[in-house]
Amino acid sequence: MNARTRDAKPPARRRPAGGKVALALAHGLFLLAGLATTVLGFSRFVDANDEASAYRTAPVCGTAAHAPGADCVRHETGKVTERRAGYVGEDAVFTLTVAGGAGSPHRYTVDSDLYHATEVGAEVDLTLYRGTVAEVSHGGARTPNSGTAWTASLEVALLVGLGAALTVIGLTWTRSIARVASFAVAMGGFTAVTAFAGSLALVPSQLPLAATLAFPVLGWLGMTLAPAAIVRTD
Repeated sequence: MNARTRDAKPPARRRPAGGKVALALAHGLFLLAGLATTVLGFSRFVDANDEASAYRTAPVCGTAAHAPGADCVRHETGKVTERRAGYVGEDAVFTLTVAGGAGSPHRYTVDSDLYHATEVGAEVDLTLYRGTVAEVSHGGARTPNSGTAWTASLEVALLVGLGAALTVIGLTWTRSIARVASFAVAMGGFTAVTAFAGSLALVPSQLPLAATLAFPVLGWLGMTLAPAAIVRTD
């Protein structure tokens, strides 16, 4: 009888009802803040994607469809003065140097189809939007030239990374808040770096919006929910 008494484990302490409510509220607030911040980040991503492809639906300057003061596109002709093909790591990179108008020649990174459709001396069409070349085309082949979306990608990365960190805290917060916080910061930082690289690649690609948005959303879910589920089961 005494042996059984000594071996018996003390009854687990029950969390006060008020403590449970406070913990549930904290979970909900962090989760809500994380999801709201993430949605804001993806909204900025959509805006950046729309800005990169806005020239496609803009009217031609000087036509009846062009309202005074509104953005429009102009078309100029340029001549290919140099063609180069090489590799960056394992990726093939094609460039065309084009002289157009009174400006100095400019080098454009193009896709394989446009590169092989041209030769030195060929005339290519330059689509100008907001004072810069938005697209280079020739013989039905075309390559967008939206530039590198550094600022927009950084905004997306910071918002999506912060959203991931807050969401992880909301899903995994326990009494060991220090452990959860360090894990959340690590996951948020990893998500931010991945989002920055993904945004830099996806925004200039000008893929259909559904495909462009599907990749980052699925990636965010995988990098946030899966680790959170693992931590909760530890």
